[in-house]
Amino acid sequence: MIDPAQHSPSDLCLPECPASGEGCHRWLYLVVNGLVNAGLDDTDIEAWVEHWMTRAPQPNEVENTLRKVRGGGTSDRVCYIPRHEPDPDAVAEATKDGETSFEEIEEMSPISPADIGVDDFLQTLYRDGQKTVVFTDERSQGQLVWGHSTPRGLVERLVKYNRAGAWFLMNPVSGEKTYIERLGKASRRAEETILSYKFALVESDKIQTNLWLTILKKLPLPILSITLSGNESAHSIILIDAKSREQWAERVRALASLVIPLGACQGSLTAVRLTRLPFVERADTGKPQRLLYLNPIPSLKPLAGQQGN
Repeated sequence: MIDPAQHSPSDLCLPECPASGEGCHRWLYLVVNGLVNAGLDDTDIEAWVEHWMTRAPQPNEVENTLRKVRGGGTSDRVCYIPRHEPDPDAVAEATKDGETSFEEIEEMSPISPADIGVDDFLQTLYRDGQKTVVFTDERSQGQLVWGHSTPRGLVERLVKYNRAGAWFLMNPVSGEKTYIERLGKASRRAEETILSYKFALVESDKIQTNLWLTILKKLPLPILSITLSGNESAHSIILIDAKSREQWAERVRALASLVIPLGACQGSLTAVRLTRLPFVERADTGKPQRLLYLNPIPSLKPLAGQQGN
């Protein structure tokens, strides 16, 4: 059994519980879904929720949420990833060469980040006809449905003055609010709205960013992009390019077995995932969400062996 006190929400890449009356019920569903996805059993999940929830759970509240996530037609929406623990010896070996600078990763990028903007970035990730949703409020349904026909400059104007930065939904979606029976409401950021299982997100909040870049550049992963969060991590979009949800889940399980022992967050490996949008300044940290690397045709060859721009 896990000790909830030793596994904070941030350790598990999960949101902090809001104050009572400000969205605890929605938080409960989000974290239970994430903990089920991480492979925890019901006893561990109930103990963890009781420790980190800002109010006492109502009678059967956690049990009913677990039932909703695991059963009643919802279990096929969860990609089960076996639990992996960080391996300190593997991390030490992977980082023995020391830190990697942001500039070094930029030099490895086939497309120079200095030569493009946010519109070019999104057009590189998505084919014509595909859509994503851009967020300036990560708890909302999104502020803009983006596609190739979106006027250039619109995204930049939307995110320019947002204090906490901006995000976008990683996998292509319909962009339409759809009634989701298991949620009991309409949403455009649920797995039922995903149209293509193209990507997975790899990040680490546990390892210093420049050391994490040292690990990343050595891995045989099809890395499409690397963006600094504007805080203390780097978001890497990995090309999965699956033909089905089942194939995506199979490939992500293999990815998890490689990156989680090296310090990656298991909770980030979900199909419905917000990731940081580059070319955005964060007023809350005073740092940019900086694009370091962009490769429209990534391969399994490690970044360290590639020729850059």
